[in-house]
Amino acid sequence: MSRRFWIVGGLVAVTALAAALVVGMAASSHSSAKNAGFIVAKSGSESKFDKAGIANEGPDSTYEAQQAAQRAYPAESIPVEATANAQATYNSFKKHGKTVGQWTSIGPSKAQYPAVLDQFLAGGKPYTASGRVTALAIGGCKRNNQCMLYLGAAGGGVWVADRATNGRGNVHWQFKSGSFGTNAIGSLLVDPRDPTGNTVYAGTGEGNASGDSEAGLGIYKSTNGGDTWALVPGSDIFGDRAVSSMAFDKDGNLLVGLTSAIRGVSSVTGGAVGCNTPTHNPCAVRGVYRQTGATFTRIFTSALPSGAATRGANEVAVDPNNSNVLYAASFQQGVWRSVDNGTTWTQIKTALNPGLNTDRAEFALAKLAGGKTRMYVGIGAQGDIFNTDTPPVLIAFAARFYRTDDAAGAATFADMTTPQNINYCTAQCWYDNYVVSPSENPNVVYIGGSYSYGEQHGVSNGRTVLMSTDGGATWSDMTLDKGNGGWIHPDQHALVTVPGKPLQWIAGDDGGVVRSNGKYVDVSSDCDSRGLNAGGTAFCKSLLSRIPEHTTSLNKGLVTLQFQSFSVDPKHPQNSLMGGTQDNGTFEYKGSNHTWPQIMYGDGGQSGWNAANSELRFNAFFGQFSDVNFRDGEETKWVIATGPMVSSPEGSNFYMPITADPSPAFAGSIFYGSQSVWRTQDWGGDRDYLEAHCPEFTTDGANPACGDLVRIGPAGATDLTSATYGTDRGGTVVAAIERAPGNTGTIWAATNTGRVFISDNGNAPAASVVWTRLDSSATNDPARFVSSIYVDPANANHAWISYSGYNLNTPGQPGHVFEVSRVGGAATWTDRTYNLADLPVTDLVRDDVTADLYAATDFGVWTLPSGSTTWSLTGGLPMVEVAGLTIAPGARVLYAATHGLGGWAMALP
Repeated sequence: MSRRFWIVGGLVAVTALAAALVVGMAASSHSSAKNAGFIVAKSGSESKFDKAGIANEGPDSTYEAQQAAQRAYPAESIPVEATANAQATYNSFKKHGKTVGQWTSIGPSKAQYPAVLDQFLAGGKPYTASGRVTALAIGGCKRNNQCMLYLGAAGGGVWVADRATNGRGNVHWQFKSGSFGTNAIGSLLVDPRDPTGNTVYAGTGEGNASGDSEAGLGIYKSTNGGDTWALVPGSDIFGDRAVSSMAFDKDGNLLVGLTSAIRGVSSVTGGAVGCNTPTHNPCAVRGVYRQTGATFTRIFTSALPSGAATRGANEVAVDPNNSNVLYAASFQQGVWRSVDNGTTWTQIKTALNPGLNTDRAEFALAKLAGGKTRMYVGIGAQGDIFNTDTPPVLIAFAARFYRTDDAAGAATFADMTTPQNINYCTAQCWYDNYVVSPSENPNVVYIGGSYSYGEQHGVSNGRTVLMSTDGGATWSDMTLDKGNGGWIHPDQHALVTVPGKPLQWIAGDDGGVVRSNGKYVDVSSDCDSRGLNAGGTAFCKSLLSRIPEHTTSLNKGLVTLQFQSFSVDPKHPQNSLMGGTQDNGTFEYKGSNHTWPQIMYGDGGQSGWNAANSELRFNAFFGQFSDVNFRDGEETKWVIATGPMVSSPEGSNFYMPITADPSPAFAGSIFYGSQSVWRTQDWGGDRDYLEAHCPEFTTDGANPACGDLVRIGPAGATDLTSATYGTDRGGTVVAAIERAPGNTGTIWAATNTGRVFISDNGNAPAASVVWTRLDSSATNDPARFVSSIYVDPANANHAWISYSGYNLNTPGQPGHVFEVSRVGGAATWTDRTYNLADLPVTDLVRDDVTADLYAATDFGVWTLPSGSTTWSLTGGLPMVEVAGLTIAPGARVLYAATHGLGGWAMALP
C-alpha cells in the first residue's frame, strides 16, 4: 500500500485521543469526526491508483490513536508493566520448553506481481516484492565493490546479503535475527572503526509514525556480521519505544534517537497500544540519549515549549568537521543543534507546521572544503495546508527542501524548494521521508518520499526518489529505469550509496529493496509523446534528462511480507490460501513456499471464498472498499461490490471485518462490518452487470450501483454502535463478525468497545433480522476491544471470544479468552485465560477435532489443550507479530499470518 491519505481539498479532520480510527466513505466532499473517532474523507472518484494505498498506519493523532484507544479502551494509556508481565510469561514458557506443535514457514520467498496488475509502468511489467524495509547499512567492502548489505524490515527482522552492491545479478539473503525478542527494526548502524564491517547495531522498534510501527526492546549488537547478537546493556529501557536513529559520538558512545511506537496488530488493525501518555509513564521519555557504559542518559527531550511531548527524535548525527557539534531532528520541532557535545541545544530550523504532530524533518550532512558543514533538510507534514476560506486557499505545501552551508555556524538556510522537488513526499512526510548525501560528494543529495500518482508517464515518472548532483538546485527522477523494466515502489524509507560510488544507490521501501547500477541515460525525448503542453514538456524533460540505466529488485528470498489474515479455500484447505498484505495487495498460496502470485493490487485486507464454488472469491482494500470475483481470481475480473456501503455515511475499521457464509445453502451471502452489519446474498450482485459496469480497474469505488449490499436489522436500528442498543460501550464500529457454521441463520458480531451481539436469522429479509445484545447480560465480560469470535460448529449458541487490551484497565473484568454460552437473550462468560496472565490476544481459533484452542498474541501463538487449564507456547515461530490465525480442522493445519515474516503453517495433532 502506498499509504496515501485521500484528503478532499487537502483537508483532514483530526481528533485527540480517538476511541477508534474509522475510515469513512461518505458521499459528501468532506467528512468529520464522529463516534469519537476519526473519519478519513475520500476523493470523489476511486480508481486502481487510489487503491494503491492510504495512510492506514497514520500519525498518532489519527490512526495510532485508534490503536492506542482500542487496546487501552476504556483507559487512555497502558502501563508498560503490563507489557513486561506479558513478556515475562512468554520468556518463562520458552525457558522451560513448553511447546506444542512446530511452525514452518510457507513463504513466499518470491512475491510476484503479474504484469497485468502493475500499477506504475506503462504496459505493465512483472515485479518481485517483499515487505516494508525500514533500514539499510553497508559494511565489509572488498574488491569489485562487493560489500555486505544489512537490511532491517519493519516487522521482519535483520537480513544480510554479501556481494549486494556490485550492480550485477541477484543476491542471497540470510535471516539473522531469529534470536531477537522482537523483529521490528527501526535503524541499523555499522561501526566504522571495524574495517571488516562485521560490527553492526540493530535498533528495534520502527519510528515511522505509523499505526503498525511496532515497538522494540532495545538495541542489539553483533561483532560477526549478524551471526550472533547480544542486547546492548542498558538499552532495555527503550522497550515499548522505537530506536529510530543511531550515531557514534566522539568517544565512541552510541547516540540514540527515540520515538513513539505501538504493540499489537489484529487482522482489522485494531487493538494496538502506544505508550504515549504520562499516565503510569515508566516508558523512556522520547528524545536523544547517550550511552555511557551500561547506562543511557537523555540529553535532548522531544517536547514543545508548552511541555507537551512530541512523537520523538527521528534523526541524530554528529558534525563531520567537529565532533563536539551534534544535531537532532524531532517531530514538530524541526532541527536542533548542540555545540557543546549535547549539554545545551538550540533550534536551527523550525518545523514547517509545529502545530501538527505529523511535522517531520529529515536532514543529511556533507563536509565542504574549508572546514564548513553543509546540511540538507527536507521537511513536511500530512498534507498541504489550507486556510478556512471558501474555497480554501493553499498557504503552505506539504514538503519543502532547504540547505545551509554553515550548519555548525550561522546556519542560515536557503529555501531550495523548486517545482521539481516540491511535495516530494506528498501528504505523507510523517511516514516516508529521507534525505541522504554520500560522504564522497557534498553536491550529491537524494530525497525520497511518496509516489506522485497523477504524474506518472506525464510530467514525471512518479518522483518517488529524486537525485541532485548540484547541491539541490536541479533534480532527476529515479523512479523508472531506461526501459521501464525496473521501478521503485511507492513509500520510501531508506537509501544508501555504494562506498566510493556516490551515484550508485540502493533504496528500501514498502515493496522491498531496489539496486541501481550507477549509470544514467537521457530519455527526455520521451516527454514529447506524453501529450503535455509546453510548460509540462519542459518540466518533464528536466526530470528525465538523467534517469537510471537499470535498476533491479533484490527481493527474491526476502520473506518479509506483512499479512493481515488468511482465508482457506473450502475445497482445497490443505494448500490453497489467500492473504492480504500491507501495501502489496492480496496474494495466493497454492502449496509452494517459493512463489506466491499477487491476484490483486493495493492494500490487502480480508479475503474469502464461496462455500459452494471456489471460483467465487472476495478481497478487500482499506476501509469499506472490497471487490468480488466470479472467475477463480482472474486478475482482470475483479469488480466493485461495496458501492452502497462506501457511499453511505458510516465508517469502519481500516480493514473492516468480512465473512462469507459457511453454509452451502446461503453460499452467496457475504457479511461486512461497518457501523451496521451489511449483507449481500448473491455475491455482490449480478455477475454480468458487475463485470460490464463495475470493473475494478476503471470504476469509482463509491458508485452505489456497484453492489447490492444492504444493512441488516430493524429499520432505524441497524447501527450496532448506536444508543438504540444502550448508552454504554457505544460508538466506534464493528470489529468482528462470524456466522455459525452449524446452521443457516446465526450470526455473532462485536464492536471495538466490547458490545457483543447475536442474531438467529441473519439470512432473513434485511429488515426482519433481529439483533440481541449479549454483553449487557453478564458482568465479567471485559469492556475492551473484541479481537475475534470463534463459533462452535456443533452449537450456534456457543462461542469463544478473545479480547485485546490489558486487565489493568478493566480490573473488575479481567481476562482475554472467554467461553460464552447463550440461552435466549442472556449469556454467560467463563474466563479461560488461566495462566496467560495479562496478555492481549489478537486472534483466537479452535481445533474442532481435538477441542484445543490457539491464541495469537504479541509474544507468540499459544495453545490450550482440551480439558487443560494451562496454556503452552507453540514452537518454531520467530518473535513476530501475528495478526491472524486461520484453521482448517479437517485438513489438520493451522495458518498464521505474520506481520513481517510472511505465512506460517503448523500441522495439528
